[in-house]
Amino acid sequence: MAALEYLRRAGLAVELEGKRLRVTPAERITAEHRQYLNDHRAELLAELEAANDPQIGLVPQQHDEPQHVIRTAATASPEWRQSRNLYIGHLMICRACHAPIARYCVTGEELRQRYDNTPMESTP
Repeated sequence: MAALEYLRRAGLAVELEGKRLRVTPAERITAEHRQYLNDHRAELLAELEAANDPQIGLVPQQHDEPQHVIRTAATASPEWRQSRNLYIGHLMICRACHAPIARYCVTGEELRQRYDNTPMESTP
C-alpha cells in the first residue's frame, strides 16, 4: 500500500467511487500530487479495491494472545462501585477528611480501606 501511504502522508484522503478516485481535501492537491495520481492510478485502484474486499487481507485472530482489558467504573463490579460511592460520598460531606493529604476521620479511613481492598473485577 505504498501509493496510498504516500498520499496519506501528504495529508490527502483517497476513496474509491465506482472506478474513479476521489481525493480530498481538494485545496491540498498540488500539481505534483496530480502527476503522482496519473502515474500510479492502476496501483491506487488495486490497493483501494483490495482494502475494500472483505476476503483479501484478513488476518486470522490469534486466540492464544491475551486481550487488553480496560478497567473502568462502567465495567467494575457492583461491590467496587458501592465502596467507591460510599467513600467519595463521605469525603464530600466530612469536614475532617482531606483526601489530597490522606487525612481521614475514623469512618473515612475505614471507607478508604474498604475501597482500596475491593477488587474491580467480579469474582466468579
